[in-house]
Amino acid sequence: MEAYKTETGRREDLEAIETNPYMGFIANRLYPVVNVMEKTGSVYYKTLTADVSAQTDRTTLNAPSRTALTESVTTFSCAETIKRYGISRDEVKQMGGIEVADKLGALASKRSVQRALEEAVAAAIMDAANDGQIVDIESSFIGATQTALDTVHRYPGRKALVTSYTVFNRIMRYTEIVNNFAKASAVLTGVQAEGMIAGTPAALRLVLAAIIGLDEVLVGDDDQWGTADRDERAAIVVLPDPEPFSHRMDPVLGKNMMYLPDGKQPYVIESHYNEDVKANDYDAELWYSLETLNTGAWVILEGIDASNTVVTSTTSTTT
Repeated sequence: MEAYKTETGRREDLEAIETNPYMGFIANRLYPVVNVMEKTGSVYYKTLTADVSAQTDRTTLNAPSRTALTESVTTFSCAETIKRYGISRDEVKQMGGIEVADKLGALASKRSVQRALEEAVAAAIMDAANDGQIVDIESSFIGATQTALDTVHRYPGRKALVTSYTVFNRIMRYTEIVNNFAKASAVLTGVQAEGMIAGTPAALRLVLAAIIGLDEVLVGDDDQWGTADRDERAAIVVLPDPEPFSHRMDPVLGKNMMYLPDGKQPYVIESHYNEDVKANDYDAELWYSLETLNTGAWVILEGIDASNTVVTSTTSTTT
């Protein structure tokens, strides 16, 4: 093979490339992947069981009143997401050789399809009317999160705040968050405490989670999570159990039905040299279908705008 020509075929050596090392992508935490071997099919899942009053007036020897527990079902259809990047043969040497060109081409194509998935999940969480489950933070961000947590408290799973990088930093400047900062920082030890002092994102997320009583805080890239109306929103989300069939056991937010022919790698990358245009082509491909199964498993928080300082109220527990 000539030095400027890439290999032809699937490139498993390039499929695991990290494409967003600083921010990362959070889509799979909200819609965990379920491997499917067909592009279409049905998903059986649990919904939240409604509370029904216990019977207190049963007549002796009569059967108790029965409330049926049933599964729900929906269909899915995995659609293709694909992107091709090309590198002309005269650019290969400028880039440092074919190995470097391969990595750059694969990274660009994979990042494109990952961004498309991240955008789809951000839209599903942040843009939806969500059956009216929207809470304005008004004069207390902490108060609004407690209202949201109470709304989703019956759903099993880790409770998380999900937001963009810009909105996260805005929240961290709110008066009531700053006033609780020292108290919440006491939960950190060792390396975590050192990270908090240095202002590392991971440590700051732990502090915010402690202040508002959550298991964790997920921060998404502004390019997907901070666009349009999302730049003043966050969400309290019950994270689904990532086990493939957890939706058959418990009511979860949703799953991502992903067509994985080999059952391993969702991002299939292929390369070939195009003789007609004298360029190396790199394709990344993904087949998926987002399925929202329980719209009650998250609440949108809005009104987190740049001018809102959320002054601590007189009923604050801040010390």
